[in-house]
Amino acid sequence: MQPQGALSDEVLVSRCLSGDTAVFEHVIKRYERLVYGFVMRKVADLGAAQDIAQETFLIGFENLPRLKEQARLKSWLMGIAGNLVRDYYKKRKMAGMPEDFEGELTALDPLQSTEERERHEVLYKALAKLTERYRAVLIKRYLEGLEYPQIAEDLGLSIGAVEVCMHRARKALAEELKELMPDIDE
Repeated sequence: MQPQGALSDEVLVSRCLSGDTAVFEHVIKRYERLVYGFVMRKVADLGAAQDIAQETFLIGFENLPRLKEQARLKSWLMGIAGNLVRDYYKKRKMAGMPEDFEGELTALDPLQSTEERERHEVLYKALAKLTERYRAVLIKRYLEGLEYPQIAEDLGLSIGAVEVCMHRARKALAEELKELMPDIDE
């Protein structure tokens, strides 16, 4: 018998739909970094990104019977995540955000010190100011844990272009961090 990780999306979905719902855990393991990385690039808020990623899989599981082409599970999950990101911004706009900015910060791990939360806040503000490409390479490398060849493939770039982009992205991030926190040491 094949290990679950080696099974195609189509087989995993079929097994899940036939009653073996525990198989969906393998779907989550397969796509959690991809979904979370995508959401982080769009939202740039740790707590909100975690919530949206979890909700993506919950909605995916609950609506699995509606998936018409089982082999397209990855793109279907990414579509759900994209819709949830849009909903997130609609809710913020309707609520007059960032009025409740402190509420977002409390969504972080409550055991983290105030200083750590402040550093996270500054980091995500700085990331949000970067171009989409710079934010994408940094998130793919440091949050998704991808190596340069994988990043190049995901973004449709050469490895050399990823290296240059990574260098420039780090430099841009450092500049944004300096602007947000002028008293930090290099």
